[in-house]
Amino acid sequence: MSDLTGVLIDGRYEIQQLLARGGMATVYTALDTRLDRTVAVKVMHSHLAQDEEFVSRFIREAKAAASLTHPNVIAVHDQGWHQGGPPAVFLVMEYVEGPTLRDILRERGKMSVDAALDIVEEVLAGIGAAHRAGIVHRDIKPENVILAEDGRIKVADFGLARELSSGSTLTADAGLVIGSISYLSPEQVERGVADARSDVYATGIILFELLTGKKPFEGDSAIQVAYKHVHDDVPLPSSVSGNVPPAVDALVRRATARDADLRPRDANVFLREVQAVREEQVAPPSTSPAQTAPPVASTPTAPVSENVMSAPIAKKSPSSTTTKNSSVKKRKKSRARRNRTILALVAIGLGGWLWYITVGPGSSVTAPSLLGLSIEEATQEANGAGLNVDIKSRTFDEQIPLDHVISSSPAGGEQVDSGSTISIVVSKGAERFVIPTLSGLSLAQATNSLSDQNLKIATLAEEYDENVPLGYIISSTPAAGTKVKRDITVKVVVSKGVEQMSILSYVGKGGDQALSELTDAGAKVVSKNIFSDTIAPGIVVTQNPNGPANIKMGGKVTISISKGPALLRVPNVVKMSTALAKKSLEDAGFNNYKVNILKAKGPGNVVGQSPKAGTMVKPGTLIVIDIY
Repeated sequence: MSDLTGVLIDGRYEIQQLLARGGMATVYTALDTRLDRTVAVKVMHSHLAQDEEFVSRFIREAKAAASLTHPNVIAVHDQGWHQGGPPAVFLVMEYVEGPTLRDILRERGKMSVDAALDIVEEVLAGIGAAHRAGIVHRDIKPENVILAEDGRIKVADFGLARELSSGSTLTADAGLVIGSISYLSPEQVERGVADARSDVYATGIILFELLTGKKPFEGDSAIQVAYKHVHDDVPLPSSVSGNVPPAVDALVRRATARDADLRPRDANVFLREVQAVREEQVAPPSTSPAQTAPPVASTPTAPVSENVMSAPIAKKSPSSTTTKNSSVKKRKKSRARRNRTILALVAIGLGGWLWYITVGPGSSVTAPSLLGLSIEEATQEANGAGLNVDIKSRTFDEQIPLDHVISSSPAGGEQVDSGSTISIVVSKGAERFVIPTLSGLSLAQATNSLSDQNLKIATLAEEYDENVPLGYIISSTPAAGTKVKRDITVKVVVSKGVEQMSILSYVGKGGDQALSELTDAGAKVVSKNIFSDTIAPGIVVTQNPNGPANIKMGGKVTISISKGPALLRVPNVVKMSTALAKKSLEDAGFNNYKVNILKAKGPGNVVGQSPKAGTMVKPGTLIVIDIY
């Protein structure tokens, strides 16, 4: 929509200055020419006027908001249609000069506990008035809280609220951005529904921000922040900023409970709890003597005319008057005594009844806020108010310490009968589970072991390991013995067993090739050279293990490379006797020899040999010696 500055809307509101422009509307200051006053006019973007459902709801909610009158609420004066140009609906509101709470937070940062509670009290007072009127705001945030020049806190934008009785489902079809994500309750994020407890949640977030100067959840995207609202508890303010009392921590804790049933049911109940915390201790009923004992019969009563209690006496004849006068006087005295007795009994009964409802068992007291207190402190606090404490249950809590109160029923600030009992839920401390030792277990065994501890498992990585069998756990993160929250996922490294490599057979292939390729593949090669009568030199004779095969990465492969046939050196046996020559040949490895006798009667010495001495021959070669 174009700028409407200078335009007269509805024949009454003269637009003066643009204040702000948002996703749904543009806000201007305007002069109400009829009443001669400055007002704020919020003009919805023209495309919204095309949606009949939106327009109908807008008009209904504007009427509901216009009926809401409270010092802490910016009043809605009027609503209507703007027909000059594209049609658009508008809302006329009280114009309040002053910074928003967002401006103040941006300038000052965190506040003192007293200052924060001062602001929240007034915010809750305004929202509480809306809740009493059946209106839920749905968009409580610092931008909608204004500090007026007179010092009062004002809550704005009730004109966009929805009546509680009409249901509060938020749908994407409406095309509206309702509620800033940092202040949306879990039910608004998950189911798109909002009620008075959603406003309480948003106010609890504001209180956290006032105490710490920070929002409880941050993220790179709106979806991340929304996810945290649904799945994470709002931290205690004291965990972020020091000097926040436990009772104030407990206020934030209760208001921002993810389960809406655990929050105060509306802003009025939350306001009473805040006030109870500010008083530090709820004053016990008076114990003065006049109030601790029932009144006695001497309690003063108003005088009662005897004529009221006695019957009228008819006039009699003179003759009978004398005789009956005495009887009448007696009856009067008797009636007077009876009336005084009745009045005394009534006074006693009335006094007893007054005692019963003021300081007796029937009296009403304000339940103190017990949130965040230890059991002993809670008991003392309740007893001081004339109440008893009963531990309803114990449960784990991430933020409330062991043996401290998580919630109470009736809640702090509610009116209860004197002498009645407050049921409390007590913290068992943070729930933690110890991660068991998973190393050496199979994946299935580890899964069962973690399930027994309410933990989950996920495979972080798979690695080769020489010592851990295939499919078994090598390590876990966090490590065994670590204490963790329920449903935490433990990441494990699973063994792929011993890393394998493939080798080929190199038997019959060149030794140099075998050495090169096996080494490149990662094997540790051991080679030796051997004689072979059948394999040419340089060729692999044997391989162990032989391929094709899978072996451990870096495993040993032994190969034998042929040196060719083994040769023997022929010894010199010339001039030796026949016997000595034979022995010399046998010692040199020649068992295949032939003796050739040249002269039978000679001295018997060797005079020749073949092959000649020093010749290199194969084993088994025939050696011939000549004897003379």
